[in-house]
Amino acid sequence: MIIIKDKKDSIAKIKQMGINHFPQDVFDVDDVAAIEDFFADYPADEYVLRSTNKTNGSFFYVKNVDEVKGLLSNFEDEVTISVSMRSFQEDVVLLGDFTVRRDGGSEMVDLTARDDEDANHRNIYEAPKYNLHASLEDDRLWRIPGFSKLMRYVSEHELYNVILEFVVYDCKVGVHKDNVVIIEIRTGY
Repeated sequence: MIIIKDKKDSIAKIKQMGINHFPQDVFDVDDVAAIEDFFADYPADEYVLRSTNKTNGSFFYVKNVDEVKGLLSNFEDEVTISVSMRSFQEDVVLLGDFTVRRDGGSEMVDLTARDDEDANHRNIYEAPKYNLHASLEDDRLWRIPGFSKLMRYVSEHELYNVILEFVVYDCKVGVHKDNVVIIEIRTGY
């Protein structure tokens, strides 16, 4: 069983399990050299800074390491930095939170998702296009664009009984070049 305590645990588990994601890591706010190395290793148009220990905590989009340095005082001890997914926004097929719960012989799905250009993981609950609690055998699920790719990914990586923040793209992206990217794994924090 997977146990995730916080975003730092989520990042470590994603890497350990070889799950597709955008480059990301956790840094001590004082370790500017490591932060500079991350920017050198993963050149991109945009990055995201987030709190490691607060849900809906501090969150900033930045273009370069100098902008990061100016924002580090907004974080206590650690900060997560990741390559932003906004560069691929036009390629989003489905974005949301997803859980497949296995209980004996049944599999129940909780899916909250959107497929519009404005969708992000902070607004999916405001006006979700899809908000379902259903058996995996429910035909409504399989008619949702991108659902079969998402379910294939969950099955291949045994990602059951956890909450997944995911994005399904119509192109292959992320560190392992797949249509499915896992942004975060949660077990209830």
